[in-house]
Amino acid sequence: MSPDHVIVRAPSTIANVGPGFDVFGIALAEPSDRIEVRRTDEPGVRVEAITGVGAYAVTLDNTKNTAAVAAGKVLEMAEADFGLAMRIDKGIRPASGMGSSGASAAGGAFAANLLLENQLNMNQLICCASFGEEASSGSRHADNAAPALLGGFTIIRSYEPMDVVRLEPPKALGIVACLPEFAVPTREARKKVPQKVPMTDVVHQVGHASALVAGMALGDLSLIARAIDDVIVEPARAPLVPFLREAERAAVDAGALASFLGGSGPCVAAFYDRDKVDGLGIARAVQDFYGAHGVECFCWVTTWGTGCERVQE
Repeated sequence: MSPDHVIVRAPSTIANVGPGFDVFGIALAEPSDRIEVRRTDEPGVRVEAITGVGAYAVTLDNTKNTAAVAAGKVLEMAEADFGLAMRIDKGIRPASGMGSSGASAAGGAFAANLLLENQLNMNQLICCASFGEEASSGSRHADNAAPALLGGFTIIRSYEPMDVVRLEPPKALGIVACLPEFAVPTREARKKVPQKVPMTDVVHQVGHASALVAGMALGDLSLIARAIDDVIVEPARAPLVPFLREAERAAVDAGALASFLGGSGPCVAAFYDRDKVDGLGIARAVQDFYGAHGVECFCWVTTWGTGCERVQE
């Protein structure tokens, strides 16, 4: 028998991961959102409360709230005969480039699914979560929702039909996520993506994206480092994040294998070898750089993590 009430943890994620725009994503061990849902006799999804980091920026409107839209799609797809009441505790700041809306969408879909007698499969849940992302950004994408649901490193092979491949990243892969005090709304960042690019850039992206997948599959940190190079999307979005290139250089100079724009930004992400480098040093280097320019910067020194999971009360 399915439960009437559940609480789930939905992790932060970094999408794109270098050359993988709208395709690659990786789940982080921290931070995360917490979403609580309970079954109701009334149809639809009602958002009762939003607390936590940046809660003021998240709407209660169930037609625009990412978690509510995603959960509603699950109920619709499953032809459920009940509704949901939802409470969201944000641990991931909106407009951060760390998958804030993706975590909420994934968590909403995952939580709703737990209340079903006949649960949807993961590709169906990712599809439902992508509609939540569309409500937030105006574009239906799943490169945050996929790793938020599955954990690890994910590759979206196809959107129609939804088909996602999951890889287990190398155990030694450390991740530093640095969040300078800028806000980059995903909707605005997506407007910067070029619609036409030279074939030489396409060849570059395909080669680097393929190498990044190989590096993840083989556990080759050196290959992963060489493959993190986006010549299409990051350069177009760089003006939205002041000092992006300089911050990335600071991370690499402090021992990072590679540094890149996290999602749509302003997150500055860095990969490092946990067996050889202290991630705190990388975080301090980026913080010190931004501090010297009068910008506060908060960092997480973490690694890749699991997907959505039920929290025991």
